[in-house]
Amino acid sequence: MMKGNKAGIRLIISPDATISQVVTCLSDKLQTTGRYYANIKPITVTFEGKDLTEDEKQQIIDTLNDKGIRIGRRPRSIEKPKKKSIYSDKNGLFYIGNLKNGQSIQAAASIVIVGDVESGASVESEGNIIIIGALHGAATSGCKGKPDTFVYSLK
Repeated sequence: MMKGNKAGIRLIISPDATISQVVTCLSDKLQTTGRYYANIKPITVTFEGKDLTEDEKQQIIDTLNDKGIRIGRRPRSIEKPKKKSIYSDKNGLFYIGNLKNGQSIQAAASIVIVGDVESGASVESEGNIIIIGALHGAATSGCKGKPDTFVYSLK
């Protein structure tokens, strides 16, 4: 599957596809849409799905070049982001990962965050909050009126 984005072309390749199938499919697709990319500045190409060798990537780039499409930067594979994880036990929660702008966690027990709480992110807990990282967002402990709770951050 080929998708255009503001930087160029994103190729999503089935793990079962052979390189000859990919090149043939791409050539067919470019018969109708290739003219759009042929007259603009150099574009980027990203590969997703199948792990390609450098030779296979070069075959795809050669196919694009044959259709008049200029490639600007060296192609790169998209790395899938690691999933953030929440672990719980009888004493509280453990969150591994950074909390980004717009993300929040509400906990009924104490929580330990191994990562940063970035600006625009928030953490609320009825118990304590311990952040093994930087606190740039909001953190509220004892949010249901529980006394003697605290927020601790390394930075």
